Amino acid sequence: MTTNNRRHHGATQVAKVFGFIIFGAAVFVIFNVFNIAESPETSTILPTAMIRRDPDGPEIFGQRMFHLDLKGAPPKVAFYPELFGFIRRLGFDSVLLEYEDMFPYSGRLSVLRAKYAYSEADVKAILAAAAEHRLEIVPLVQTFGHMEFVLKHDAFINLREVPDKADTICPSDNRSIALIHDLLSQVRNAHPHSKSIHIGADEAWHIAKDERCLERLDTPALNGSIDKLKVAHIATVARYAKENLQFEQVYAWNDLFDKINVSILAEAKLNEYLIPVIWGYAADVTAADYFPNGMFARYSEVFPDMLFAGVFKGADGATQTFVNAEKYLANLASYLRLYKQYEPQLSGRVTGMVLTGWSRFWHGIPLCELLPEGLPVLVLEAIYMNDPNLSLDGIYAKGLEFLNCSSTVRATVSPVTFNGFVYVPRKIAAFGNCRFPGADVFRLIERLHLLQWKQNVATDDQSPELAEERARLKRDFAATLPNYYYDDTVDEFIRQNVDLHEPTTTPAF
Repeated sequence: MTTNNRRHHGATQVAKVFGFIIFGAAVFVIFNVFNIAESPETSTILPTAMIRRDPDGPEIFGQRMFHLDLKGAPPKVAFYPELFGFIRRLGFDSVLLEYEDMFPYSGRLSVLRAKYAYSEADVKAILAAAAEHRLEIVPLVQTFGHMEFVLKHDAFINLREVPDKADTICPSDNRSIALIHDLLSQVRNAHPHSKSIHIGADEAWHIAKDERCLERLDTPALNGSIDKLKVAHIATVARYAKENLQFEQVYAWNDLFDKINVSILAEAKLNEYLIPVIWGYAADVTAADYFPNGMFARYSEVFPDMLFAGVFKGADGATQTFVNAEKYLANLASYLRLYKQYEPQLSGRVTGMVLTGWSRFWHGIPLCELLPEGLPVLVLEAIYMNDPNLSLDGIYAKGLEFLNCSSTVRATVSPVTFNGFVYVPRKIAAFGNCRFPGADVFRLIERLHLLQWKQNVATDDQSPELAEERARLKRDFAATLPNYYYDDTVDEFIRQNVDLHEPTTTPAF
């Protein structure tokens, strides 16, 4: 399996989540999917309760890190206090903040800044909001793969490993190392109190293709080993972050060294410099060969600490708009099974879980799920981490209770009949009755889900009716999204999900 497949593998493996079958869309709250967007029951009053952490719970859920991906749909700064308060109440203790082009880089790096990049004052405000809610900010800076936001610029094209590919930086050019040092140093200066940093280092798809790397491979130090080349670069960056920038913990995604033997990892002293974050987003990460054979045995010989990384949004297709709650919950539950399967090697080493929420698969491609669409899943996963013995129905019930959902209605989501077909709302749609940051956006996305279903079963004579419904929805998105997002995100989301989704006349099943 290629490393890229870890983002979306297993989309069809969600029939069983916690060892029992998921039946339809049975949930606990009834609502009308036409009217929920304007429901007065869903005010902006947020839950004040807190999910209490069980000190005797599984150690893999000890540290809980929430990932916020800013390379797509970055929130406005005013949204952070509400968001961070909510995240803290869910029991998370840190935020993995992937700035990419939203960071206020300066000097020669100022070209990296997006149109609506945060200012230095904005970053201070974000950090203040995190501190208020006792959340550590762990900045994430890509330093090997996924460097499109840097290498797309003329000033840095010559540092690409492959001239026509902007994803991977050449690790064998001293100018690459100087650039990475500059990136990390500027981020460090803006985060003087952060104890940890994440250096990315995943999915470098083009390694040892460039003449500079080929020449380096021909030296006695590497002796032709691409594995040594990869590990040497990751270790160099991690050592700089730890020794020069004084971060206590340095994290890195693990996929570039998941098959590398113990002697190479030990020779590079990787265990002294970084903590691997073992990631994969399949519905069942215990499936045969999903992780490389022998990986956990090798890691147990090298690394005293590790983290797992699951997902709450953004891993079910590069252009997916609607969250696949059952798949993401299944993914999280499978990590607990994975830990138990390899407990002799992992006990005392895996100390926490990162829940990732991707906004794009990589820089420059379309958006996937927006943050408000994924927050109900994050709630369900937080509840599961606190009590893995709950049934799926029990998790949903506690989630609806935690979010102050309407207590006057307890039944099932109402199906909708259109053109002789029956639309059964998604199980997660019940959270449209709830109060959480961005709940009004969540309700609009459920209306979009229904509209797209209608367009797939409509006949030609129903096109005017659906066009009018689409126009109303577009106006509602245009009025609501700016409360959370900058204009470029608003325009991109509407163009991608409303304007470009033309109705069809042939039912799709």
